[in-house]
Amino acid sequence: MSTQILIIEDEVQIRENIAEWLGLNGFDVETAPDGIQGVTQAILKQPDLILCDIMMPGMDGHQVLEAVRGNRSLASVPFVFLTAKADMTDLRRGMALGADDYLTKPFTSQNLLLAIQARLQREALRKASLLAQLNEQHLRVAQTAGHEHNTPLGGIIGFTNLLIDHFDEFDREDTVSMLEMIRVCGLRLKRSLDNVRLMDILKCANPSHEVYLVFTTGQTTIDSETIEKQIQHVEKRQDQEINRRVDVATAQLRISDDNLRIILDELLDNAVKFSDKAGLVAVTGRQETDSYLLAISNEGRFFKPEDWTRIEPYSQFDRQQYEQQGFGLGLAIVKKLVELNNGSLEIESQPDSWTTVAVRLPLQPG
Repeated sequence: MSTQILIIEDEVQIRENIAEWLGLNGFDVETAPDGIQGVTQAILKQPDLILCDIMMPGMDGHQVLEAVRGNRSLASVPFVFLTAKADMTDLRRGMALGADDYLTKPFTSQNLLLAIQARLQREALRKASLLAQLNEQHLRVAQTAGHEHNTPLGGIIGFTNLLIDHFDEFDREDTVSMLEMIRVCGLRLKRSLDNVRLMDILKCANPSHEVYLVFTTGQTTIDSETIEKQIQHVEKRQDQEINRRVDVATAQLRISDDNLRIILDELLDNAVKFSDKAGLVAVTGRQETDSYLLAISNEGRFFKPEDWTRIEPYSQFDRQQYEQQGFGLGLAIVKKLVELNNGSLEIESQPDSWTTVAVRLPLQPG
């Protein structure tokens, strides 16, 4: 399939000359005599590159560029201005709007071809890089999903088979113990699936999305009872008792109860997973001038400073060195929810010492 180029130029002779020359060089060419028709053609034809004059009656080149960059399907299409003047103000404005290049009239056919080839090659490299990143992400998700789904499923199937095949051989205590393990495996699997779904929704959460208000509005109370309930929930899912110290001041927060619960669940779960065996998990909370500082600390694995920039979905730190549960979604979910609620997230860590995750959330006025 040949490369399609859209030419938006109000001068007939220039438009026809460029179209004819590009056609002779193997390009599929569409033309438009003004900005309005040009934007319409761009939306309908989805060209690989746009050549556009700046000085046109009605809708000028800058307005065309704004319209193109504002359209999601055209936002990354290479855009080259054709201009009879090389005023620096116009150049800066065009580049600020997202223009890829300028050609000052008159230009030679060779210069035009070189500019087109350079922009098409750059776009091809961008797409190749994006594809490589997507493939890497898909591989990472597939590898993690295989472990995260098969491990609890293996437990569920294994204990179920034991109960079916040898039910009469087990006493009540053994049977209850195996059923408890099936429940723990089921809770782990459910949490993994719930987090994948939640992360997919959060990635789409913006003011134009219908679920945006679900994650950005609401209020709730934080107190020691709230923390204890969430710790007990994590204990039940992890099937272990958490050694903890809770010192939390009561306050009204400008975040929904569900969103606060998710933040607490993820941070407490991480603190337990990455603590030294039977290590202490400390939870503190206090009011500041216009926000509430919630901090969850544990003794265990060191969180390296360079890991901060790697907080993203399906990113697990040092997985080759440490066996760990989860998809690597916990911190990414917390970070997104905190940002959506006008809060902030900080992490402090020292080797062979404490790691503290601090979340600042806005207080509810009044």
